[in-house]
Amino acid sequence: MKKSFTVLIAALLTLSLLAGCGSAGTASAETAQEPEAEVSGSENMQTVPEAGEETETAEPEETGAALGGPLGGWSLPESEELTDERLAVFEAASAGLLGVNYEPIVYLGSQVVSGTNHAFLCSAQVTAPGATTYYAVIYAYEDLQGGVEFLGLQSLTPGGEPDENAASATALAGGWSVPESEEEGMAAFDKAVEGLVGVSYTPVRVLGQQVVSGMNYCVLCRAAVVYPDARPTWTLARVYRDLDGECSVSEFTDFELAAP
Repeated sequence: MKKSFTVLIAALLTLSLLAGCGSAGTASAETAQEPEAEVSGSENMQTVPEAGEETETAEPEETGAALGGPLGGWSLPESEELTDERLAVFEAASAGLLGVNYEPIVYLGSQVVSGTNHAFLCSAQVTAPGATTYYAVIYAYEDLQGGVEFLGLQSLTPGGEPDENAASATALAGGWSVPESEEEGMAAFDKAVEGLVGVSYTPVRVLGQQVVSGMNYCVLCRAAVVYPDARPTWTLARVYRDLDGECSVSEFTDFELAAP
């Protein structure tokens, strides 16, 4: 009897231990599953802002490609001809300029803003006896309703150098002066650029000449890389013709329009 009671107590203790182990195992399993749900949720939250950032970056790139160039930059015209419409803009912009006679000779380009900026190369001369001729770039703004304003000007020497005192310069020996005829300068330019490859140069105006041991010429020309749809630029070519008539280009300098 006493032995049976001892066996019964041992059996009850064994059942109690088994029940405790089962409940602990269940709790451990439930605890292990909870972090998995949290990680999954955090991954889903991260994918939304990443997709949003990619979309925002793509939009400006597509817009820039559609514009075909930097927004607000100057564009050269297909023709530098002074049409009636362009002359009307120039006359309205320069109407209030006194003391200097400005004669437009080349339409240099336009700049799209809220409206349009225009640039004109002009022959300039102070309205005084014996005044020498120089050049000026006159900038004008045309609004969306057709109103025109004068924006500013840039004075140039016959050698193509920006100079605020160009109006008071005199044609000293060895200095640059505006030629009476462009024929010799154009001929020297054509001879000097023979054989040059990679860039196409089209002369537009002989701005100045300089007597040295021979003759220097400053020629405004359109330059474009020989490549489909290449954007042309304005370039100043300085051409040297020696005493034997041989011609060469001393340098090419980009002629950039200023920000009005």
